[in-house]
Amino acid sequence: MKKFAFVLFFLPAMGAYAANADSDLFSTLDQDGNGALSKEEASAESSLAAVFDQIDIDADGQISRAEFDKYLGN
Repeated sequence: MKKFAFVLFFLPAMGAYAANADSDLFSTLDQDGNGALSKEEASAESSLAAVFDQIDIDADGQISRAEFDKYLGN
């Protein structure tokens, strides 16, 4: 259920980012291009920031692409 709710929070944002076919939400938020989202980068999406620590499985202070995809069920 939490994954479903998480995805619902992101649907409006995903639509905005979908306008750029070469981009996705993770890549757009990863402003420094290091392949991970910091808390600062994640704060651009309030719903992501709210569950940041749950997604950051290894507790390194960043959300990797793998952690992000795993949380979304991809």
